[in-house]
Amino acid sequence: MSKKPKSNLIDQSLTQVNRDILSDIAEISLDTTMKKFAADQELLRELPVIKWLVAANSVWNSVHNAHFLKKYASFIGQVSAEHITKEDVLLLNEDVLSADVIEKITENTLIYIDRYHDVLKAKLLGQLFVETFVNYKFSVDEYNSLMFSIDSIHPFEGIPRLKAFYQYQVQVDEALNDEGKEEILGKQAQLGYQPLVMSGLLNLPMGDSYFGDFGGASINKLGLKFYKLVILKAIG
Repeated sequence: MSKKPKSNLIDQSLTQVNRDILSDIAEISLDTTMKKFAADQELLRELPVIKWLVAANSVWNSVHNAHFLKKYASFIGQVSAEHITKEDVLLLNEDVLSADVIEKITENTLIYIDRYHDVLKAKLLGQLFVETFVNYKFSVDEYNSLMFSIDSIHPFEGIPRLKAFYQYQVQVDEALNDEGKEEILGKQAQLGYQPLVMSGLLNLPMGDSYFGDFGGASINKLGLKFYKLVILKAIG
């Protein structure tokens, strides 16, 4: 018999009381969050994610604790933005996925939220979660891959650079003739791809290979899908 999955860590965060607590945390500053954490420890201990951290024997300082809570609150904020309930998260159900797989997805999600540099990345992960487990736009394998992609995007330059690659691709697709397409590709080839080099969202040049008559990188199919379904929906 499979062991009971830990998906209730996310399910329980979608109850109205926990939504309200996390919504407040998402809206206040890190400094205020730290003060709230110090003043309302008994209340915050009722959040399932705090119980998970205690069970995992995590030892954090107050800054790390507050920062994680803000990131987790932003993640849950995206999940609950469309009034999603645990019943809506159909893929996180033992009838579809095994308990072991559900547990692994849940734990990896929390681990990556902890790893992310800022609140924005946690927000993107929340939107990715919705598109995967509610709207079925991504597979579980793509979800696991894109958790790493979000982590590897440069925290300041990565999203604007991905937007530029996306916009150039749209222009290429809309070009009326080869001459217009080549002009756009020439501009795209000048884009630096270092902020996204480890993300898996770009086609990268290899050795002497070129895209048409130009070197440089271009956004790949997964990158296009991620930008349209996650970034545009989460931050516009």
